[in-house]
Amino acid sequence: MRTRLAVIVLTYDKFEDTVECLDSVLRSRFSNFELVLVDNHSTDGSIEKLSTRYPAIHHVRNDCNLGVAGGRNAGWAYTREHISPDILLFLDNDTVVEPDTIGILVAYLESNADAGIVCAKCYTAPPSTTIMSAGMSVNFYTGAIGDVGSGELDIGQYNESRIVPACGGFCFLVRQSVFEDCGGLDEAYNPYGWEDVDFCLRARRKGYFCHYVPSAIVYHKGCKIGRGYVPHYEKYKTKHYFRLLLRHTTAPQKVSWGVVIALRGLFVICRLIMRGEGRIAAAQLSGAFEMLAGSRRPAK
Repeated sequence: MRTRLAVIVLTYDKFEDTVECLDSVLRSRFSNFELVLVDNHSTDGSIEKLSTRYPAIHHVRNDCNLGVAGGRNAGWAYTREHISPDILLFLDNDTVVEPDTIGILVAYLESNADAGIVCAKCYTAPPSTTIMSAGMSVNFYTGAIGDVGSGELDIGQYNESRIVPACGGFCFLVRQSVFEDCGGLDEAYNPYGWEDVDFCLRARRKGYFCHYVPSAIVYHKGCKIGRGYVPHYEKYKTKHYFRLLLRHTTAPQKVSWGVVIALRGLFVICRLIMRGEGRIAAAQLSGAFEMLAGSRRPAK
């Protein structure tokens, strides 16, 4: 008996990408799921077209853009009321999954009792064998947090399943009981940036592990490898990066990463300015100062 699954796709505009994502999910060889499309107040008319094109799936329309954490939590709230799933799969609307991916992830979760969250091997936009993520690494002493293998050509170097510190939210399979126990995603990270890592770290403190499953394949178009730097995005990623570190590190770790980041940050800012990307440097500095000078909300 296969576990009932809710696939929650969060969308904001990007009609064509969303169609490709939904079609890939609907082609899945795993069939025991309900598909929920959560529209975060799109402005390009895509939700009306998607409602007509996919009348059989669940449609949730937010009255305003709730951010990534807020939008996903809205999808979760809908599933609790209307579906009551055992497992949740969160997908960005610019992802594409292989036909076997969902089934592999669900089967792995069901056969590994210590796994609370699982993630797939992710490539950049299809067709591709350039790795976007093979799970995430976290080093609290250096402040280095990021996708394992990002930008590498896949030659089998990440073909072993393993426990990882965190999973990227673009393709994020989690037990409903774990999501409930952790209170969902923390909306202090709205509009976006590090809410997935924060959730994984909070889940780990409660005894739930994140697992990376390389036989499951997903493609992600929206990664930095493909799109480059975007000032508004960089501001909030930087702001919430410091929020994450301030919440989850000990006093000695704070001293350590503070020194490392100051030196590394100076190098990065100088390099961006020399490359004529002063707006990106300004956005990152703005996010850092906004967080460090502002109030600190306690972790859940």
